[in-house]
Order: sequence, then structure tokens, then C-alpha cells
Amino acid sequence: MKPILCLLLLFFISCASNDTSELELNQNLYENNTLEDFELFENANKFINSGEYELALIELDKLEVLFPSSPYSNKGMLLNAYIHFLKKDYEKTRALAENYKKYYPGSKDIVYANYLDAMTYYILIKKPDYSQKDAFTALDKFNFILNAYPNSKYEIDIITKIQVIDNNLAMNKLSTAKFYLDKKNINGALIYLKDIFENHSSSLSIEETLFLLVKIYKSLKEDEISKNYAAILAYNFPDSEWYRKSYNLINDIEIKNNQKGWFEKFNPIKLIKNSKEEENIEIQIIE
Repeated sequence: MKPILCLLLLFFISCASNDTSELELNQNLYENNTLEDFELFENANKFINSGEYELALIELDKLEVLFPSSPYSNKGMLLNAYIHFLKKDYEKTRALAENYKKYYPGSKDIVYANYLDAMTYYILIKKPDYSQKDAFTALDKFNFILNAYPNSKYEIDIITKIQVIDNNLAMNKLSTAKFYLDKKNINGALIYLKDIFENHSSSLSIEETLFLLVKIYKSLKEDEISKNYAAILAYNFPDSEWYRKSYNLINDIEIKNNQKGWFEKFNPIKLIKNSKEEENIEIQIIE
């Protein structure tokens, strides 16, 4: 029994010794600091750039403890959130962003807190064949930023990311529409195709969507509706393969092969399609 007690005693002494040494080490981090608040902030950024995130967090911790009232300490909270984003700890990023919004509601950097929050959902967007819950959440949060903080330094980046989300959502709905078409469920397909036309007309899926609308209404003998969608396709995307396919479908409906501008009498609406989609997962850092 005594040997066991001795071992336990040695264990507790060892643990106490380790805790004391760690405490002394942490205290030394603060007591031996000779840097100003802005220097600690700059050091943290340097460590981030070199991928040394833990060292960056130590600098930010010193900044928070030694200079709690410094404006750099406020920024440090957001830089802390940014580091956790880079470490893929999105829950921690959200928590820090929410705390910042709670404690500094009037800060000029609050737009960045909202931006970071939105990015934690944007980064999780799945391929079009999967659930788009995160895409809808990111879209709502990005639109909030554009409306609440117009002309912010993050606006162009956000608009670009919204285009990516728009393309993704449209592709998801187009995939669903095709599924219904394969099952001969025309009404189900039309619901999604019209949704794309009305809400995602600038997406990369709009050309194929218009073609499918032309094809469906042609099959339903709704020639005027079919021609209307074909006219929009011809007016906006005259060189598209989907227009050529549509033309072949409706060529027997009062349209001759050499009849240029046939679509003008339908007063087709102008659509502005997104540029070719590129993966855009970059995140800006607070300055």
C-alpha cells in the first residue's frame, strides 16, 4: 500500500511541478515582452504569412492581455478568427466573429466580422449534386453585407462569390429538372426550369435551361411560348450550341434558315450571364 501512495505522491508533485513551470513560462511571455501593440499585431501577420499559426496566436494573446484597450487588440480578435478559419475550425471562427459583433457593434471593422462569418458557410458549399444548405446561408449573409455595408472593401470579392453561388444553385436545380424529365414528370421539370429562368438568369446554366423550356413547350404544342424562349436564347446567345439545337426544333414554326433577326418581333429580354466560373475560395485578411 505504501509504495502505491509514494507513486501517487510523486505523480502529483510532478504534475504540480509541470503546471508551475507552464505558468511561469506563460507569465514570462507577458513580463518579458518589449513590443508595442502594433508590433505584436505585425508579428502575428508575419507568422500567418509563413504558416506559423500557433506563434501568431501567441502574439495575439499577448496583445489582448497587455493592451486590452488598444485598437489593435480589437483587430486582433478578428485576426484570431481569421487564423482559425485557415485552420479549418469554422465553429471557432463563427464564435469569435459573433463575439466581436457583440462587443464592438459600432466598429468600422464589423463588416469584416460578418464577412468571416459568411465565409465559413461559403467554404462548405457542396457540389451541385448535394444539399445546398450552406450555399443558401452564405448567399443570405453575403447579401446582408452588400445591403448593410455598401461600398465596403470586400464588395467586389463578395459579388464574385455570389456569382459562384448563383451558378452552383442553378446547376443544382437544372440537375433536378433533368431528373424529372427522365421520369417523364414535365410539370416537376418546369417548376425548376422556370425557377432558374426567374432567379438565376445570369448563371452559366441559363442557356441549357432556355433550350429545355423551348423543347418542353414545343412538345406540349405551345408554339408561341416555345418561340418566346427561343427568341430570348437567340437574342442573348446567338453562337450558343443550345440556340442551334433550339433553332432546329422550331425551324418549322414560321422561321426560315436565312431569316436573320427573326426573334426581334418577340421583344426578347436582355440577359447578362456570369463569366466562366472559376473556383473562388480565397478569403481576404483584415488590414
